[in-house]
Amino acid sequence: MEVVGPIAVGLSAWLGRYELSGAELLPFAGPAILAINHTSIADTPPVIASLYRAGLRPSRRCGRRGCGRTHGHIRFLATEILFRHPILGPLVRQADFVPVGQGRSAKAALRAGIDALRRGEIVGIYPEGDVAVERSADGAPRTFRVGVGRLALDTGATIVPVAHHDSRVFGTGTVNESLRTAATSVFRRPKVRIRIGRPIEPAEYAGRTLHQTVTLVHDRVTAVWRTLAG
Repeated sequence: MEVVGPIAVGLSAWLGRYELSGAELLPFAGPAILAINHTSIADTPPVIASLYRAGLRPSRRCGRRGCGRTHGHIRFLATEILFRHPILGPLVRQADFVPVGQGRSAKAALRAGIDALRRGEIVGIYPEGDVAVERSADGAPRTFRVGVGRLALDTGATIVPVAHHDSRVFGTGTVNESLRTAATSVFRRPKVRIRIGRPIEPAEYAGRTLHQTVTLVHDRVTAVWRTLAG
């Protein structure tokens, strides 16, 4: 049973308003990587809600009729901090998120993402790689870590840039700080805009180094972000 998508839809509607553009560019079958900018742990519900309403569900492939055509499934790589949280932990496990930690844990998560892509799945990643306690003043994408480039180069997956502005209105800081701030959104009714950019096909990064590939993805996600931030 899929529960995280419907919860994200209900939670996001309760917290405020959100809108998605470019949904027609979303893949329903992989291998594909969704590279998403990250400003706060509170940006996760509107992103998941938007993807879910567009037909991309946070879970393993169901294998039912229409799977990969009329709808798809996405598995997120997420900080292991979420897995230890008493409320969020059970939800991210139910949605089959992949925990990302440090050292050997990070390598295991990368391997799990690569294996999923090689099976033709869709993987979601926040390439900035943290819960955004340290963030840019205007919310622009910060430096990307190398994981997104490694996933792409090892699998030849299509990379879909996804950007939002400005989810910090829902909440910022640590997980608990973001949750406390988000609780006031029901009164403030903030609005978050999310946009899907033109996919980066494998031919565009073929022959590039790891650093060049990461830079390409960062530039494309930032370009999508700028169309929202003005």
